[in-house]
Amino acid sequence: MRRHGKPWPTGSTLSPTAMRLRTNIFVWVFLATIVPLTLLSLGATYYSESSYQREVDRAVLSSLENIAATLSRQQEASRHLVLGISRAPAVQGYLPVLESMLQGEVPNDSEMRTRRVNHYFEGFQTILPGVFLLRILDSQGNTVVKVSQNRVSPAIYESLAGLRYAEQEIADPRFVEDLARLPAEEVSSMILPQHRRPGQLTDTYLLQDNVVPLYRDEVFVGAVVLTMAGEALDRILDHATRLYDGRLQLLELDPDTPDRAVILYDADAGHRFARLRRAPVRAPPATARRLADEAEARPEGRLVLSGKTHLYYQSWLPYPNQFTSWLLASRIDGEVISAPFRRIRMSIVLIAATALLITLLLTDLGARRIARPLTVLTRRIKAFADGDNRQHVATNQPIDEVRALAAAFNYLSDTLQAAEAERDHDQHMALQSNKLASIGQMAAGIGHEINNPLNNILSYSKLIARSLRNADDLAPELRQQLQRDLEALREETLRASDIVKGILNFARQVPPAYSRFAIRPWLADTLKLVQQSARSRHLRLELHAGYDGELEGDRSQLQQALVNLLLNAIQASPADATVHLAVHTEGEQLIITVTDEGCGIDPAVLANIFDPFFTTKAEGEGSGLGLSISLGIVERHHGTLEIRNHPHGGVIATLRLPLQATTDEPAGPPATEA
Repeated sequence: MRRHGKPWPTGSTLSPTAMRLRTNIFVWVFLATIVPLTLLSLGATYYSESSYQREVDRAVLSSLENIAATLSRQQEASRHLVLGISRAPAVQGYLPVLESMLQGEVPNDSEMRTRRVNHYFEGFQTILPGVFLLRILDSQGNTVVKVSQNRVSPAIYESLAGLRYAEQEIADPRFVEDLARLPAEEVSSMILPQHRRPGQLTDTYLLQDNVVPLYRDEVFVGAVVLTMAGEALDRILDHATRLYDGRLQLLELDPDTPDRAVILYDADAGHRFARLRRAPVRAPPATARRLADEAEARPEGRLVLSGKTHLYYQSWLPYPNQFTSWLLASRIDGEVISAPFRRIRMSIVLIAATALLITLLLTDLGARRIARPLTVLTRRIKAFADGDNRQHVATNQPIDEVRALAAAFNYLSDTLQAAEAERDHDQHMALQSNKLASIGQMAAGIGHEINNPLNNILSYSKLIARSLRNADDLAPELRQQLQRDLEALREETLRASDIVKGILNFARQVPPAYSRFAIRPWLADTLKLVQQSARSRHLRLELHAGYDGELEGDRSQLQQALVNLLLNAIQASPADATVHLAVHTEGEQLIITVTDEGCGIDPAVLANIFDPFFTTKAEGEGSGLGLSISLGIVERHHGTLEIRNHPHGGVIATLRLPLQATTDEPAGPPATEA
């Protein structure tokens, strides 16, 4: 609470003691520090400049390494993309057409399959940003399918064999041989002859094409080719940090011609990946040769060029099947690094010339060294009194009494903050206790109002079953059907009784009865309990069991928790969707995930889903206790329960349980599987 009082005094005067202190300090500072400080400062500047240069080297090289790693990840993503495209059903369905073209024939359904592939490629270019080309080549390297910028290139070029291509027929036997030798199921890099036709001036891309060969019955029939314009790489380089006003360049070095480096990117000169060129722009031969030699000796480093320009570089191999390397360079003017130290040395000369004035100022400061920390402490105390409880005072004071006073003030501030945090925690625990007390009251009513009718249902089902056994006038098929229905009624009644018992156990915090039981039968029984609910909503339940061992815990309580999660997933999923139940282990923990395909949970209420009686369902469709009960069961098993929205839609519930009980109570005999 803020308290108001009289204004705090701010003025101060120097006492005679302070005047004597100023005289003594003046003599000591002037005679003992001026000359040594000047010499020490000059030496320190040279040492600091050397250390600073090493720090600049480390920072710039680290920055280049991070940029290079980002570029490599982007290229790796492109390779994964084309590999996934080659495995797509639309592309695999086109293999018969390529196989027929290998024999000089065109199947009857080639147009239908071609339209399907074109539609598939158009869909990719609609979804994915950037400019890129997708091609399908036949075994001779000719383009049979081409989609660029969401436009399909029609097959209008006639070949000598009577086949129609989307681009002019090529005549490059060496390229055909290289294409056929590419490893299967791998992405290779090469330059298509379609980009470099002799006698034609055409704009070409700088990045090499990503090629995946296509095989049918172990026979090479063609290839899928992805040509990237490089817009993503341009964005990475455009937004990359340029330390010390560095100028970024990206060069491509060919080990066969080290003096002919191609400039891939230089924003200051207007060279970019996405800007098509008719001829490569090359670096000066001498610079290219020197960079190639340095990159061969070590992949990263610093060169000093003419004019005190520092060139930092980082090299790597961007293409998996080639020795062509990329070199990312940052040109930094040496004056940017040395200028601060040059100014410092000039300042030292000025300091030596004005030593007397500085000494007088230091003397005055020394005389006030007692008043200043007290003034700071006074301001902190006033701010603390005004309600800012986060105030702290530095305890490295030269005076013992002031240091002790500052430590006492810091202790007071820390103690108050700790008391406030403890109060907030106690309030939260009290609120949670009130919620659990409400659950206990409702559980008592459920036990009284529901258990008796359930017992009556069980009794009547036994009487009806006994009557059926004595009813000789019923047809055998009808009797068997009625007996199955009665057995289902009895099982559902027992399940309802177990649910009521679970709510009571949760309200009373009944510890679990530990036993060892097999995971697979337990999962199968659990899915049976919710199968009817899923079937009524036209949903599919899929089990992905990656663990076939045993779990130690309360079989019934854990089944109840899992049923609650499955029912929530079923109720949240639309018709004809799938609810996935997956099980695997991580170390000594069992991981169970339940994933639905619904619309997810509003992030604004996600933090409240475990609160008792909180529900997102319509009124009358849920009590809001399911997740509270499940959380209580899991926590009593020393596990965790996490509910979060899936990135691709829906909700994923993750249940983590120790495989072995962490309680001191010994485990009971293995649970009997239903």
